[in-house]
Amino acid sequence: MLALNVGGMPRPHRTKSFRTEASVPTSASQGTVVSYILQPATWPRWQSEIVSAEGPDRLDAGDVVDGAARLLGFDVTGRSITKDVSDDLFVEDVIVGVRMHVTYRVDPHGTGSIITHQMVADLPAGVAGSILSLLLRWRLKRMQVRLLDRLASQAGEDSP
Repeated sequence: MLALNVGGMPRPHRTKSFRTEASVPTSASQGTVVSYILQPATWPRWQSEIVSAEGPDRLDAGDVVDGAARLLGFDVTGRSITKDVSDDLFVEDVIVGVRMHVTYRVDPHGTGSIITHQMVADLPAGVAGSILSLLLRWRLKRMQVRLLDRLASQAGEDSP
């Protein structure tokens, strides 16, 4: 995205990169967890910000999911583009108010698994952007913890 400066010449949109990563154990198997992640219809159940998600029944690389979310009190539309899918990995590029690169990794652990969620977000820079970014960093960390807890719990309930 380009913004115009005083002289009318385009300048790059300024952003700051923000990265956060967290993991949680679950009694659910690796396959059960990955199956949940790859089904957009389940997303609103374990990602509280997501209101709706429309996409294929099971995601594969190149698939697109469109939906609606509520972030920091604002209703926003969002889009996820699946970048990579494997037995233990889901990678997506997301635009929902801000651009994010999100990775889920699910590793076997004992009788269950460990779910790791990594997010790299492009947050606004500048004076006003710094204030918004402060709120977004707090909200994104909180969202990450909640979605991991909900995903682990719901996938665990469905595990054999």
